[in-house]
Amino acid sequence: MRTPDPSSHRPASGSPGKRAPHGPDDRRSPLERPVDRLERRLRVVLAAVALVVLPLTAWAAGQAVYSHYTHARQAKLARLHPVTARLVTDARSADDRAGAQSGFHAAVGWSDRDGGHTGVAPVRAWLHRGAATTVWLDAQGTIATPPEGRDFAATAGAAVAFATSFGGVATAYGLWWALGRSMDRSRLSHWDREWERVEPGWVTRYGR
Repeated sequence: MRTPDPSSHRPASGSPGKRAPHGPDDRRSPLERPVDRLERRLRVVLAAVALVVLPLTAWAAGQAVYSHYTHARQAKLARLHPVTARLVTDARSADDRAGAQSGFHAAVGWSDRDGGHTGVAPVRAWLHRGAATTVWLDAQGTIATPPEGRDFAATAGAAVAFATSFGGVATAYGLWWALGRSMDRSRLSHWDREWERVEPGWVTRYGR
């Protein structure tokens, strides 16, 4: 009589009695509810926004502000020209003068090929009479507001980028917190409905 080959009864692959997973649904916990899956996916979206979209948005906002002030400075430099002047009076704060611009101003005098000129110009704080300063004039020779410094555009861009990042992080955290509260309320409501359905049979079987 022929003896059967034991190997012919072995499973083709894998361990006996164990089913190999075929996809994400096969690895899902049986205790995970639809609301849990929804919360998990929404949190992934929020994390992606905070880690990818928010930095790009902050960079774009900062770059836009930097470009704006850089172009404004270049346009102003094209319209104005600097001259060296000397203070006729000490620099004084203009804050106590109605309608005056903030900062320090002083009477200054300068000379060019058309002769001597005087006027009131914005100057650095605490300069004294006789000190040299740079005054910016327009095409008509009128004193104008000086252009912003080289670092102003970079500082403004960095400040806007930081503010955008801070506001975005605060918004993302608020949404994360609100999402958790909303999902918790949904779970509690679901548990109440389930208990209302199970309670009569539970009381009948086990009593109170």
